[in-house]
Amino acid sequence: MTPRGSPTLLPWIVAFKALKSALLAALGVALLLAIHRDAVDLVIAVALAVHLPLSSGLFDRMLALAYHATPKKELGAALAAFAYAIVLGTEGVGLYLRRSWARWYTIGVTSSLIPIEVYEIVREAKPARVLIFALNVAIVVYLWRRPETFARG
Repeated sequence: MTPRGSPTLLPWIVAFKALKSALLAALGVALLLAIHRDAVDLVIAVALAVHLPLSSGLFDRMLALAYHATPKKELGAALAAFAYAIVLGTEGVGLYLRRSWARWYTIGVTSSLIPIEVYEIVREAKPARVLIFALNVAIVVYLWRRPETFARG
């Protein structure tokens, strides 16, 4: 509850940040484990394991990425995934602890990525992209309008 007595959406925001952080960390680990392996074989194995149709657009995109994969690119992608996971984890922990810096940190980081999300939606609108965009905008607006939710200092 906030000081005003109304329920807060903060636990849901923290859970959203934690989920994205965990998924990115898992992606980073998977990319590190895939270095020096045949990326095409790995994509096919993963697709079969999760029952992804080999005729799907997602499989085609994954296969196209695998054809161009190099150990250096895989390492770079893994490091980027870990870095972004750390950023999201920092947001989540700070928000969970209700630190005032976390409010501004999350507003800054989340809103800085909104132009990229808009570009991706304009380029190719997909339900998942629109949903993530809407959630991120809602988070920024919520945190902007609810300073009383956070401790001072």
